[in-house]
Amino acid sequence: MKNGKIELSINSVLSFSLELFMRRDKIMHFEKRKKADGTVSYIAIESFVDPLTGKRKRATVSFKSGTSRAKAQARRELDDKIAAAINGLEDGQKERLKSYTFGELKHDWFESWKKTVKPQTVKREEMVIARLSMIIDQSTLVTKITSLLIKNCLDDYREKYKSSFSTMQHIKSTLNKIFDYAVLYCGLPFSPAQAVRLKSSVADKVGKKERLEKKFLDEREIKALLTELQNRRNPAYFELTLFLIGTGCRIGEAGALASDDVDFEKGTVTIKSSLQSHDLRVDEYYLDTPKTSAGERTEDLPKFAVNALKRCIQWNRLVDQAHRESPSDEFRFSKSIFRTEYGSPITSHNYRALLTRINEWLFDNCEQKYGFKWTKNVVPHSFRHIHISILRSDPSVPLPEVQERVGHVKEETTAGYTHQLTTSQTKSVQVISNFAEKIGMN
Repeated sequence: MKNGKIELSINSVLSFSLELFMRRDKIMHFEKRKKADGTVSYIAIESFVDPLTGKRKRATVSFKSGTSRAKAQARRELDDKIAAAINGLEDGQKERLKSYTFGELKHDWFESWKKTVKPQTVKREEMVIARLSMIIDQSTLVTKITSLLIKNCLDDYREKYKSSFSTMQHIKSTLNKIFDYAVLYCGLPFSPAQAVRLKSSVADKVGKKERLEKKFLDEREIKALLTELQNRRNPAYFELTLFLIGTGCRIGEAGALASDDVDFEKGTVTIKSSLQSHDLRVDEYYLDTPKTSAGERTEDLPKFAVNALKRCIQWNRLVDQAHRESPSDEFRFSKSIFRTEYGSPITSHNYRALLTRINEWLFDNCEQKYGFKWTKNVVPHSFRHIHISILRSDPSVPLPEVQERVGHVKEETTAGYTHQLTTSQTKSVQVISNFAEKIGMN
């Protein structure tokens, strides 16, 4: 028992020592060095994070003996050296903060942040960055920026440019990230942006609801749209629409699909990529990971979606064969299932352009041809709304199954309490199939 207590005490000391060595993310290590004249020296090395820039730096201490006593002394000297360096940096940080401008902070944050996100996300954020230059003067000292100043600047900008509530939310989100960076790396005591709250007006709420309603189609509207798509020269758009209704995929995920991603025996499709095409030429398109961490997934397919894939693949074979026999400089051979007439993957841009033309035609002719007025604005994302709405309308389909099916990241409030007891998507497929049968999709 006594020996046990001694052993426990020794283990505690060792554990505490290990904790000290690991507290800066990298354990201290020693190197033995031999000079040209044959003399031997030793060096202790450890890295630490510069609190001013967030970048990793290295500190070293040299010593002559390789004994345990010499190493222990080197550890103490290195700890003192790093502590002094960090204190010096923090003093320099406080001094720098006195003259640190919003323009400098914005630049430093953006350079750090853009390394952690996708190129398309960076492009979208650049537009917000440009707006920020119009909201807060770039020469304003960071220490002089208050919550009230930010609120007044946002209010003035929104009034001047009649910006939508969603635009202001995006701007406010970027301000949060910028000032959080200042707190973490620049010594700012608190973020003045966190206390600012945006309030949406009744008009904002009504407008948002109307926009969402225009994207969503009921049964007769889906029938009319599908009929018009069937009359188009390229059948791939019709098959793509069926697939999107049946799976809820994003258009970029559908554009990236190849035949190898479909298991026709099991009736499943694996989503593992997303087509990136924004502001790019056809030959510059590339595949990236899906939008969210939950985006990589395998979905069970309803029969009508399987049939759509089969028809599209068969059509692609015929088109490819025709262009091998009669080559064209404009045609691109592609592995994508859903393609334009020129062989390139269907993108959000050209799919949206087609839907816009159909929207316009239906607005003028729907009542005469189908017996009701067309008031909707169909976009590529409409079919994701439709898919999810169909599933959520049936209480037998659990929310976790829907989230898993469409690649949604679980909300914070449900993440800790929701447990998916089964990976089956039988309910989802049945509900989608019932809806398809009801409106004559096959």
